[in-house]
Amino acid sequence: MFTMEQFWSLVRTLLQTAGAALVTRGYMDDGSMQMIVGATMTLLTTGYSLYIRRKAGLVASAAALPEGIDVKLKPTDAGQAIKEQVADPTVQVAR
Repeated sequence: MFTMEQFWSLVRTLLQTAGAALVTRGYMDDGSMQMIVGATMTLLTTGYSLYIRRKAGLVASAAALPEGIDVKLKPTDAGQAIKEQVADPTVQVAR
């Protein structure tokens, strides 16, 4: 499967290819295409960054580490909700 760097590189390349096609057909100029591709990539990567850094995303990232660590959450309703979202046996709610 793709790493995140490979995925975002593919998205950027696809956007540049679509922009180049629009420039070639005369729908926009080169400067506009670069601005639109840059703005789109900025918005997409910022949105993804915010999404992955939510509590459940951070716990899932920690649980996926190759060291095989156990992740212990605080014994609260929020901790239980995060455990249910992640659904990984290494994530446990502390007692």
